[in-house]
Amino acid sequence: MPELVIWRRQKISKMRKDMDRMMERMLGDFRPASCPGLALTRPRYELLETDTELILKAEIPGANPDDIEIDITDNVLTIQGELAEETLNNDENHQWIERRYRTFAKSIPLPRRIILSRVNATYKKGVLNVVMPKYSGEEKRGIRVRLR
Repeated sequence: MPELVIWRRQKISKMRKDMDRMMERMLGDFRPASCPGLALTRPRYELLETDTELILKAEIPGANPDDIEIDITDNVLTIQGELAEETLNNDENHQWIERRYRTFAKSIPLPRRIILSRVNATYKKGVLNVVMPKYSGEEKRGIRVRLR
């Protein structure tokens, strides 16, 4: 008799991220022209590293900054959000508005540990900039215990 397997949320999340990475590698920039909705399901990005910071620049044109969510967990930065498009249509007798909503998400592994409390994000002219100071190991965590 087969055993019941209990999946933990972490395992499912890891499996989903692995599948997303695999699909991204397979598709890359080759998206069918007949599927325009796929064009921004994964924003294009650039990850730069300086001596003191990691800088992420992601293209998310037309997004409302309030609809963009950034999460950093286990050295993986995840950007997700929703885009709303509205089109006004007219003909001789009618006028109507078409609304379309699309979601996007991208998980990016970070090559270095960062200081979460000093991460800064800005969104201007369709480009999201996330500046993440690198953890240098000099900041000590913990408390001093005095023996009596």
